[in-house]
Amino acid sequence: MASQALSRDEGQRLLLMGCGGIGGVIAGGLLRAGYDVTIVTHNERISHAINTYGLRITAPEGQQTLTTTAHTHLDELGGSFDTAFLAMKGTDVEQAAREVEGYLSPEGCVVTLQNGVVEDRVAEILGRDRVIGALVGWGATMHAPGVYEMTSHGEMAVGELDSQVTPRVRQLKTTLDTVAPTTASANIYGLLWSKLAINSAITPTGAVSGQLLGEMLRQGALRQLALSIISEVADVAEAHDISMEPVGGTLDIKRLYLPPERRAGGFALDLIPKHAIMLVVGLKYRRLKSSMLQSIERAAGPRSIS
Repeated sequence: MASQALSRDEGQRLLLMGCGGIGGVIAGGLLRAGYDVTIVTHNERISHAINTYGLRITAPEGQQTLTTTAHTHLDELGGSFDTAFLAMKGTDVEQAAREVEGYLSPEGCVVTLQNGVVEDRVAEILGRDRVIGALVGWGATMHAPGVYEMTSHGEMAVGELDSQVTPRVRQLKTTLDTVAPTTASANIYGLLWSKLAINSAITPTGAVSGQLLGEMLRQGALRQLALSIISEVADVAEAHDISMEPVGGTLDIKRLYLPPERRAGGFALDLIPKHAIMLVVGLKYRRLKSSMLQSIERAAGPRSIS
């Protein structure tokens, strides 16, 4: 593969910190392409399952089991890394940044993969020149420790915090193209805020309802609630001079915006186009499960990995 030759020629060492749904699928894509990627997860059940049974992934390319090693602590490793992908929850990303700081090469950087906008918090620890923001526009679920599924198609984007499209961002685009189609963005904050608006609308609602996205968005009341929440986030972004970008080049938050006086009301005929967009989103990502719901389910107890 071209990507395999690229990674070997350049001798890049990649570190993946965190191996839940998103991290597992990314690890699988990188490993399939022949990249030198080291997995670290503080969850011993996940590392044990991967080390015993392999990394088991269902993706558009089909089902595959990849033999690899997962570590539970960074201090088990030697040497330094050129790129560290931070794939844990946003609540843990600052601690992960502190842990990985001493393991980055002199020109090394971290790539933040969290929901929300965590880049400034990580930059306070590592410096803005060592942080690259990333957007994940597809869904993934970890059905059991070490067992992953990409539940919807979508794109990724990576970008510098100063909006420059640099050679390392182009290189990361090539690397992540092995996982999903990726763009090099000159407005990563605009993309992250757009996704934040969507996540704010669907993540807690999915946790409360216990439903997949497709089930939720078939209900008019939940679509109206989602539109209202998205509009609130858009107001905050505008107040911070953020120009929100369409996610995946198609889902434009501006087309979903409700003025304040329309957010508390019920369904109306002039809102049909906005509800129609939400229905399409629900159809495309119908199997997407809220990451918050996944966390709750994992906390509820272990499941079989056989």
